Amino acid sequence: MRTVIHVAVMLIALTFVASAWAQTASELKKELFPKIKKAQAEGKDLGEAADEYKQGDKALMDGMQDEAITHFKKAKDLMPKQ
Repeated sequence: MRTVIHVAVMLIALTFVASAWAQTASELKKELFPKIKKAQAEGKDLGEAADEYKQGDKALMDGMQDEAITHFKKAKDLMPKQ
């Protein structure tokens, strides 16, 4: 019986730790914003990265966290290499 309780406690703890590691849409936006502004200032063509960022920003404003995260991650992957 004691082992079952210990396993349940460990699973709950792991669930909280895993969710703490995941980046939120707001964190991704804060990470991407300066990079996008810098690339624009340097005259780099952002193309699809800028579109994905805008779609992520719109999704975030509409309260759609998961969609915003997806768009921000795509934008991050599509950013020009520095």
